[in-house]
Amino acid sequence: MIIPAIRGYIGTTVYYIANLKFKDLAELVNRRNSDELYKSRPLKDALQRSLTDNYLKIKEYILSHPDHFFNAMVLAVYDGNPLWKEIRYDVDDVTYEHVGLLELNGKEQIFPIDGQHRLEGIKAALRENDTYANDTIPIILIGHECSPEGMTKSRRIFSILNSYAKPVLKGDIIALDEDDIVAIITRELLETYPLFTGNRIKVSNTKSIPQNDKTSFTTLMTLYDCHDELLKVFLYQTEDKKLSSDKFNDYKRTRPTDETIDTFGDFTKTFWEVMMANFEELRTYIEDESETPAATFRPNREGGNLLFRPVGLYPLILAISRLLMQTHASIDEVVAKYALIVNRNVSTWETILWDNGAKKMVMRNGTLLYYLLVEMYDSHILNEKEKSRMIDRYALIFNIEREHAEEAIKFRYSDR
Repeated sequence: MIIPAIRGYIGTTVYYIANLKFKDLAELVNRRNSDELYKSRPLKDALQRSLTDNYLKIKEYILSHPDHFFNAMVLAVYDGNPLWKEIRYDVDDVTYEHVGLLELNGKEQIFPIDGQHRLEGIKAALRENDTYANDTIPIILIGHECSPEGMTKSRRIFSILNSYAKPVLKGDIIALDEDDIVAIITRELLETYPLFTGNRIKVSNTKSIPQNDKTSFTTLMTLYDCHDELLKVFLYQTEDKKLSSDKFNDYKRTRPTDETIDTFGDFTKTFWEVMMANFEELRTYIEDESETPAATFRPNREGGNLLFRPVGLYPLILAISRLLMQTHASIDEVVAKYALIVNRNVSTWETILWDNGAKKMVMRNGTLLYYLLVEMYDSHILNEKEKSRMIDRYALIFNIEREHAEEAIKFRYSDR
């Protein structure tokens, strides 16, 4: 096989950049060849076991997305007798080098240093449907020597590529993902819905709002998480689907029909319209034309308003979503009741959400707040395990006996 390629150098490593058709990749590259990285059988076995079921998701991605795309795979090659034939050419009196043909005689052993899940996903996709057999994927080929030094070098490259690879930040995914319906609708509302337009949503890769931010209602990541819960309600109400965590995440990996996207968008807008109708502070916020519309609701030395704190807003939306799925109540009924029974003054949630001594938010009790909000609405919703966790956490943070915590919760929060 002859492969057009570009040769390059990094440090002491020579590499070749090229393309391979899916069918050639499936034929030439074998994960088992990576056994050459170790002499120890247990270590060889451990490397082979590092393959997870994620390759099946890559297979589905290939088969369900005609516009599928991958970054370059890094492949190591040993044995055989690869030959490099350089082609030099001149353009406008400039000589260009390092372009040529890499010839493989078929006896080479090739294994992935970076990209084993893509490799197995491509192979699985071709076994099921060879439509994309002639698709090409970029590759970077490096030489591997079957010597102690060569094994050390290849292992080091493997380790560096996998240890230093930086995962895509969630905020970037929300901003770019064209398959995740929650990301799509969240972006749309940022551009069209009055509560979220302009600078009203803090776009960053963190859920917390900076102390000096007096403009934003909440953060992009918090809004996405709220819409994530609303999607669960939407699927339950429209398609009678109550998905496991894994299946729910799988659902978001494939772009649904435009009709489904539009319908979920309308559902989400309706939800926020009901919130606006019942919570006066939201209406006050969007009507404020000053440069600091959130200052009143998020003062520096006071707790402020529950809705304007991400650690308060998300548990509330989570509680509302659960009640919509476990009761026959409408969005209007659930939200209207919460507007009546929940004290949104964060300082009244002392120790749970607010540290009055330090004058700052407490960030670690979101789950407890969620349980208490559900308990306030209907004390029959939480299961026994959740009630036990709620009582244990309450007792811990207030440093009281468990039975006293249970009594306090019944007195302060149950069935208002």
